[in-house]
Amino acid sequence: MPDNPTNHPFPTAWLDELTNLDASWQGGDHTTAAEVEAELVVWRERMHRPASPAEEYFDVVDASGEPFGWSAPRWFCHLTGLRHRVVYAFLTSPQGFLALQMRAHDKLEWPSMFDTTVGGHLKAGQDWWSGVLSEIEEEVGLAADAVDLWLAGDMLQQVGEAYERSGMDQGTPPYRNRQINLIFAGELTAWGLANLRFADGEVSGMFLCHPQEVQRMIETNFLIAPGLKNAFERWWAWKGPTKGD
Repeated sequence: MPDNPTNHPFPTAWLDELTNLDASWQGGDHTTAAEVEAELVVWRERMHRPASPAEEYFDVVDASGEPFGWSAPRWFCHLTGLRHRVVYAFLTSPQGFLALQMRAHDKLEWPSMFDTTVGGHLKAGQDWWSGVLSEIEEEVGLAADAVDLWLAGDMLQQVGEAYERSGMDQGTPPYRNRQINLIFAGELTAWGLANLRFADGEVSGMFLCHPQEVQRMIETNFLIAPGLKNAFERWWAWKGPTKGD
């Protein structure tokens, strides 16, 4: 289900309330779990979003990415701008090509566009390490308990420090995305490259590309999802062009 389905009228007064909540809560810095829960009850009724065991929750975090100790549903985080965590993984082939995922054509957000090898939200209770391994397994089928088979080296490497990125996509209601992002990088083994699987339907394929070509694609805005556009420069600066590139 989309984060914010709107198959019913959405009064201007509600939009004003959301703007005020976003400004007041400041991503979670200036609110409490009790206040958020009270508002959640109101917005569940308005948005026709009853609680469900299958509902995905995010830990709400401070500006450094540390959880406050309470969580909120994914759709409510994006409705009100509550800050949450997103992880990206840049994986390269044994020959040094960067693996870009092609987002599935039926994805709600940025369908059929190139993105980081793997990227996704951390679910409530996950830390960065368990979160990135979980996303890799979900999106490209490389199991967390088989890292030694698909990853060259002992472990994924962290690229810099966590950083905040926020934005709002206009809509009714707007989609508020206040994230703390962290990037990981690694090199696939030949076995890992040969055993990529797109099991969850979020990825339609993988495109191997020289990093400099990715840079040109970003400069010309060629089918580039925002996550890739934002994270690539950080990864490329960290990795650094190798001799001969």
